[in-house]
Amino acid sequence: MEKTLTTDIPELPLPAEDLLPHRPPMLFVDSLIRRWGNSSTAKAVLPKSGICLFGGRLLTEFFIELVAQATAMANGYDALCAGVGQKNGMLVGVDTFSFPGKAVAGSTVRIETEKTFEFGAVKIIHGEVFDGDELLAAGDIKVWEEPD
Repeated sequence: MEKTLTTDIPELPLPAEDLLPHRPPMLFVDSLIRRWGNSSTAKAVLPKSGICLFGGRLLTEFFIELVAQATAMANGYDALCAGVGQKNGMLVGVDTFSFPGKAVAGSTVRIETEKTFEFGAVKIIHGEVFDGDELLAAGDIKVWEEPD
């Protein structure tokens, strides 16, 4: 059941818990910092332990999920601004991802996303994850969002 929310535009940043259904241990992003047009900026702290590490190193899949969760936060923010409940969605594909940087546990990273294509309920999102100016990961994901 969707709940009706206020149509007041909330000020950013907002915590992930206000915009996503995810909860630990599957909540990897911390907050939505900026939202404009088809783009958004989010932040996260790279974990020092937990399900996204193997042999003491962050799994590459973690960065794909960071982009997906940052995208979901932007969608949650849009729903909040529109005064409607959040829609269900999911990651349905990954394209052209690369991991040029070296991640350091405990670092605060910036996740930049941009919707580059939309066809019905499927969207293609380009995402980049930065530690300061260093690009850690970049690529495109396909996401599905429940139609109206």
